[in-house]
Amino acid sequence: MALNRRSLLTAASAGVALLGTTVSAAEAAPAVPAFKAPTAKNPLLLCFNENPLGMSAAARKAAAHATVQGSRYPFLRTEVLRKAIADYMGAKPANIMPSHGSAEAIRASIEAYNTPDVQVVVPELTYSDGADTARKNNMKVTTVAMGKNWSIDIPAMKSAVAAHKGHSIVYFVNPNNPTSTLADSKALLDWIRSKPAKTFFVIDEAYTEFVDDPKFVSATTLVKEGYENLVVLKTFSKIFAMAGMRLGFAFAHPKTINQIRRHVAYDVMMNICSIEAGLAEITDKAFIDFSRSENAKARKLLCKALDELGIEYLKSQTNFVFMNLKAPLKPFAERMKAEHILVGRPFPPAVEWCRVSLGTPAETAYFVKKLREFRQKGWV
Repeated sequence: MALNRRSLLTAASAGVALLGTTVSAAEAAPAVPAFKAPTAKNPLLLCFNENPLGMSAAARKAAAHATVQGSRYPFLRTEVLRKAIADYMGAKPANIMPSHGSAEAIRASIEAYNTPDVQVVVPELTYSDGADTARKNNMKVTTVAMGKNWSIDIPAMKSAVAAHKGHSIVYFVNPNNPTSTLADSKALLDWIRSKPAKTFFVIDEAYTEFVDDPKFVSATTLVKEGYENLVVLKTFSKIFAMAGMRLGFAFAHPKTINQIRRHVAYDVMMNICSIEAGLAEITDKAFIDFSRSENAKARKLLCKALDELGIEYLKSQTNFVFMNLKAPLKPFAERMKAEHILVGRPFPPAVEWCRVSLGTPAETAYFVKKLREFRQKGWV
């Protein structure tokens, strides 16, 4: 029988032996990296919302072992990854499109629904890739002002869609970046369920694994209910600690996935090392739980200190905290940089607010120590 891509993918879906990697129980046990005081060469990175734990031992070993397959295209393993993600999501492989980071999925999702009369509707504070993709494709971007306490104003976004005679793509992150807060789940899901004419929703759920608010309902619920007017984007960069490996996925109705897939080099867009690391991570419940619990510890530590210092902040549902300096960000950021700590960039119009990514509990405690020193000096 001739060996072609279709037969390879059929073999993969039938079940292909995983690349052989074994990790001892001691190696597999999650652990917090030892804390070292930051230096100019190795600053404390509280600026990119990365997972400070690093990849799990199993993922590191899987990625290293995968280099022996570096001369081969990853067709088979991509299909195995799709199946593993589908199992993780409680869905079918047809609902999944693995991607080169969630950034690739954002681009493809927006380009897939581009029309001559389209607008991309975004809140003024959210991850910029949605609007950036629109502008690169000469699409109209409609920015909607934030609500109270920098919340996503769903009624205002609905009005922006209703006022436009053409097609609309609605994009934002939930929980949001940089605010760290949740959109109103009922308002959002009711809006999507209403199927507004000529409207497609791109909901970026990069941080949902950190959410502890019992009122939160993921937009993935609507995909499982069969809605075709949305895609939910996920990433391996946060809870799975794989930001440098560039792996994510789109989750949507099979018809929607097929539409988006037309805008990516689907079969070969990821490298074998990231695929194997992702396969190891997504089945490692102990690491996922550990990652979530360590983040919760760091978040509690920082928020307790902010309460004691009387510094306003928004209730975080992510791996970062958005705090109000009540003064321009630049001097604070420069002083932290002098202490070898890098904090988030400016996010206009919230020009006096600072996004601080959560480190390990020890790293966060070090930041808190410096924050208290700043208070003693009258800098915050």
